[in-house]
Amino acid sequence: MELLLENVQLELLYKPNFGAWTYHLRIPNTKDLDSRWGFLKVSGTIDGYQIKNINLAPRKNEDKIISINKKIRNAISKTGGDTVTVTLYLHI
Repeated sequence: MELLLENVQLELLYKPNFGAWTYHLRIPNTKDLDSRWGFLKVSGTIDGYQIKNINLAPRKNEDKIISINKKIRNAISKTGGDTVTVTLYLHI
Protein backbone atom coordinates (compact mmCIF):
# COMPACT_ATOMS: atom_id res chain seq x y z
CA MET A 1 0.00 0.00 0.00
CA GLU A 2 1.08 3.56 -0.70
CA LEU A 3 0.57 6.36 1.82
CA LEU A 4 -1.77 9.08 0.46
CA LEU A 5 -2.47 11.09 3.62
CA GLU A 6 -1.17 11.00 7.15
CA ASN A 7 -3.10 12.74 9.93
CA VAL A 8 -4.53 15.37 7.57
CA GLN A 9 -7.45 17.53 8.69
CA LEU A 10 -10.30 17.43 6.14
CA GLU A 11 -13.82 18.77 6.15
CA LEU A 12 -16.61 16.19 6.03
CA LEU A 13 -18.57 17.58 3.10
CA TYR A 14 -22.35 17.43 2.75
CA LYS A 15 -23.98 17.70 -0.68
CA PRO A 16 -27.75 17.02 -0.73
CA ASN A 17 -29.12 14.65 -3.38
CA PHE A 18 -25.65 13.34 -4.26
CA GLY A 19 -26.59 9.69 -3.74
CA ALA A 20 -24.12 7.54 -1.83
CA TRP A 21 -21.74 10.53 -1.80
CA THR A 22 -24.08 12.91 0.09
CA TYR A 23 -21.47 12.85 2.89
CA HIS A 24 -17.96 12.60 1.52
CA LEU A 25 -14.33 13.57 1.83
CA ARG A 26 -12.41 15.14 -1.04
CA ILE A 27 -8.96 13.54 -1.02
CA PRO A 28 -6.26 16.12 -1.87
CA ASN A 29 -3.67 15.46 -4.56
CA THR A 30 -5.60 12.60 -6.19
CA LYS A 31 -6.75 14.41 -9.34
CA ASP A 32 -4.04 12.77 -11.45
CA LEU A 33 -4.57 9.19 -10.22
CA ASP A 34 -5.74 7.49 -13.38
CA SER A 35 -8.03 4.49 -13.21
CA ARG A 36 -11.60 3.49 -13.80
CA TRP A 37 -14.37 3.10 -11.22
CA GLY A 38 -13.75 0.36 -8.67
CA PHE A 39 -10.02 0.01 -9.28
CA LEU A 40 -8.77 2.63 -6.81
CA LYS A 41 -9.34 1.55 -3.24
CA VAL A 42 -8.13 3.01 0.03
CA SER A 43 -7.87 1.87 3.63
CA GLY A 44 -6.86 3.77 6.74
CA THR A 45 -8.49 5.72 9.56
CA ILE A 46 -10.91 8.61 9.98
CA ASP A 47 -10.70 10.07 13.49
CA GLY A 48 -9.16 6.76 14.57
CA TYR A 49 -12.00 4.68 13.06
CA GLN A 50 -10.58 2.02 10.76
CA ILE A 51 -11.88 1.88 7.19
CA LYS A 52 -11.06 -0.82 4.65
CA ASN A 53 -11.32 -1.11 0.88
CA ILE A 54 -13.31 2.05 0.17
CA ASN A 55 -13.57 3.14 -3.47
CA LEU A 56 -12.08 6.43 -4.55
CA ALA A 57 -14.82 7.91 -6.73
CA PRO A 58 -13.48 9.59 -9.86
CA ARG A 59 -14.37 13.22 -10.61
CA LYS A 60 -13.55 14.88 -13.93
CA ASN A 61 -10.53 17.16 -13.46
CA GLU A 62 -10.98 17.14 -9.67
CA ASP A 63 -9.60 15.28 -6.68
CA LYS A 64 -11.25 11.94 -5.96
CA ILE A 65 -13.83 11.55 -3.19
CA ILE A 66 -14.76 8.81 -0.75
CA SER A 67 -18.24 8.27 0.61
CA ILE A 68 -18.69 8.46 4.39
CA ASN A 69 -21.72 6.37 5.26
CA LYS A 70 -23.94 6.59 8.33
CA LYS A 71 -22.09 3.78 10.13
CA ILE A 72 -18.80 5.70 9.89
CA ARG A 73 -20.41 9.06 10.76
CA ASN A 74 -22.06 7.55 13.84
CA ALA A 75 -18.83 5.85 14.93
CA ILE A 76 -16.88 9.13 14.78
CA SER A 77 -19.83 11.32 15.92
CA LYS A 78 -19.38 13.72 13.00
CA THR A 79 -21.62 15.22 10.34
CA GLY A 80 -21.35 17.55 7.36
CA GLY A 81 -19.15 20.57 8.02
CA ASP A 82 -17.16 18.89 10.81
CA THR A 83 -13.40 18.40 10.58
CA VAL A 84 -11.92 14.91 10.71
CA THR A 85 -8.36 13.60 10.88
CA VAL A 86 -7.62 11.25 8.00
CA THR A 87 -4.86 8.76 7.24
CA LEU A 88 -5.26 6.84 3.96
CA TYR A 89 -3.29 4.24 2.06
CA LEU A 90 -3.87 3.48 -1.61
CA HIS A 91 -4.04 -0.20 -2.51
CA ILE A 92 -1.55 -0.86 -5.30
